[in-house]
Amino acid sequence: MEKVHNSEDLAYFISLQSLGASDDGAYSREKWDRRAEHWQRERVNHRKGDERIVSAMTYLEQRGVLQKEYAVADIGCGPGRFAAAFAKRVHRVVGLDISEKMILHGREHIRKEGLENALLYPCDFQTLDIQKEGYEKAFDLVFGSMTPAVHDMEGLMKFMAMSRSWCCQITHLSGQNLLRDQIMREVFDQAPSGRWTGRWFYSLFNILFLLGYHPETSYEHHRRELLIRPDEEYVEFIMEHMLPSEEITKENGDKVMGWLLAHRDEEGFVREITDSSYARILWDVRDRRERPDYRVGDRRV
Repeated sequence: MEKVHNSEDLAYFISLQSLGASDDGAYSREKWDRRAEHWQRERVNHRKGDERIVSAMTYLEQRGVLQKEYAVADIGCGPGRFAAAFAKRVHRVVGLDISEKMILHGREHIRKEGLENALLYPCDFQTLDIQKEGYEKAFDLVFGSMTPAVHDMEGLMKFMAMSRSWCCQITHLSGQNLLRDQIMREVFDQAPSGRWTGRWFYSLFNILFLLGYHPETSYEHHRRELLIRPDEEYVEFIMEHMLPSEEITKENGDKVMGWLLAHRDEEGFVREITDSSYARILWDVRDRRERPDYRVGDRRV
């Protein structure tokens, strides 16, 4: 990366962006394979909606970013829901994800949608050679939704290098799951920790701005209420979100299951309420200006 002004501030935000990304299994293929199976069951049981996808497509269409002749890359495409939505609007879509199980579910979804212009590939974005694959400046929009693949500087620069026009990322801001919070208090006698923090959004915006881009932000908020029938797979899933890896044990799983069973309604369900906030960052890689050095010069207001 070329030398820029504000190097001290930029170094701080780069360190903030990467903090913890590789320590929590974020890049683990096994973790995302497990998530793929859980998400698929959530879809089958109609417990996972498409609100974020609909909202993102509406926003990008309003901004004129989705043109019929465009090629779109979806980094960390997961089970292909965004990729399918893009394919209905643009000429060509390429989706990449570290999890082969995610890709298999995504390909099946695209097949059922009757789409022939979206191709999904298993790929570790951390080691992807975009020049070898012919991906350098190959896309009009490079997109990522909550993917850890881009949460370091190398990933971000590769992400941008694939675009000849636009980039867009959706990142977590904050989230609260009232059911999990109650379990943490009543089963583990612990105060629930904040879910997400907005750190990646905060760091990404500042990195892009200091590099001379003009990041545009927008926000969305969702509340979901679901009725869950407790099973072992669900217990494993929520423990992964609540507890550090060393505490995800059979003993703790039995405690969580016991609590869930004791709090079922007459029909065998527990109610899960989740409040989530997300942010979108959209920027044009062609529009870049040199920033002044903000730590020198006249500091008078």
